[in-house]
Amino acid sequence: MYDLEKINKNNAERYAWGTNCDGWHLVKSDELSIIQGRVPPGASEVKHYHKKAWQFFFILSGEA
Repeated sequence: MYDLEKINKNNAERYAWGTNCDGWHLVKSDELSIIQGRVPPGASEVKHYHKKAWQFFFILSGEA
């Protein structure tokens, strides 16, 4: 049985990226990465590539 801690952006590892963007690692392993991100209006991601990735995005507020 696993002894897992509840995790959210308040207790997750935070990192800064892009121009004024933030990410919080909710799950971080070689097999799976789940990140909650904050992208302010007008900000964008730098084009990049992953050797292997499945990506899923959802918007909590605002628009894409």
